[in-house]
Amino acid sequence: MALDSSLDVEYLQGIHVVDSILWLDAPRLADLCFVSHAQQKFTGPHRKILLSEKTAALLGDLGKTRALISPFYRRFSIGGLDLELSPSGYMLGAAQLCVTRDNHRLVYTGDFLLDPSHTTESARVIETDALVMKATCIGHEQTTPPRAEVEQEIVDWARRQLESNLRPVLFTMEAGQSQELVAILGEAGLGVRAHRTICALSKKYVSLGVQMTPPRRYTPNAGLGDVILYPWRLRRSRAIAKLERARTALVGGRAVIEQAKIGSEVDVIFGLCEQADYRALVRYAQESGAGKIYLLGPGAGELAEEFRRMGMKAWTLRPPVQAELFSSR
Repeated sequence: MALDSSLDVEYLQGIHVVDSILWLDAPRLADLCFVSHAQQKFTGPHRKILLSEKTAALLGDLGKTRALISPFYRRFSIGGLDLELSPSGYMLGAAQLCVTRDNHRLVYTGDFLLDPSHTTESARVIETDALVMKATCIGHEQTTPPRAEVEQEIVDWARRQLESNLRPVLFTMEAGQSQELVAILGEAGLGVRAHRTICALSKKYVSLGVQMTPPRRYTPNAGLGDVILYPWRLRRSRAIAKLERARTALVGGRAVIEQAKIGSEVDVIFGLCEQADYRALVRYAQESGAGKIYLLGPGAGELAEEFRRMGMKAWTLRPPVQAELFSSR
């Protein structure tokens, strides 16, 4: 996959920076793997991982894996590569990685969000020669409403349920989006109870400097008057099934994509985007000035075609598909 520069990437059961020991959010064992955020699943243990200070704090015990921990905006060198972490905006501590070698620059965004949020460091577009982006959204229709509008809709909906003596239950991801909701609801003056994992992570956020009131732990015998936050994966748990006078909502940008599939499981869906939508992906690609763009994720193929129609050089990063040997492309 390498082109005409001294700095490129390839897919070898994970994303690898060519002619280096560096891998990017790799699912396979690596000598050195960059871990972009605390939700990222990494196997191994890798021999070494590179991550931000706050991501390391959120992950906690790394076992026998050696960690190279860096603050944002501090340049350092490893094996002929100059490296620098900067915020990606996806969740607290989430990072982009800028790699420089022989005056060529490559940026890996991982999951990112350019919109301002309540609990994360602000992200910015980085100018680069080569860009590796994660494309979760698929097509023009995956452009989400402005965050401020969706935040207000969530607060207004929760207030209406509480005023009607109902229990508003918000389902979302345990890490990142849950803490964002804790901050949003708290700033609106609403009390919050949450599953124990959300409570624990929220306390870690506060210990790392995020200004918010951690939620109280939810118990089935808790009285009325608070918004309940629960992981989407536990939506069918006994604690929720036995909850009386409940009204449920799913919060997340991906929820909009899957609305037809999951709409019957909740009363309402709020598309509060936790990662870049179509508009943000296009903006980053254009403003970065990248001469070549590599895309991964469920929307990679369609977005690569869209970028090529816009005049950009774009490819997908994914495991080889045998049928492509006979493709006209």
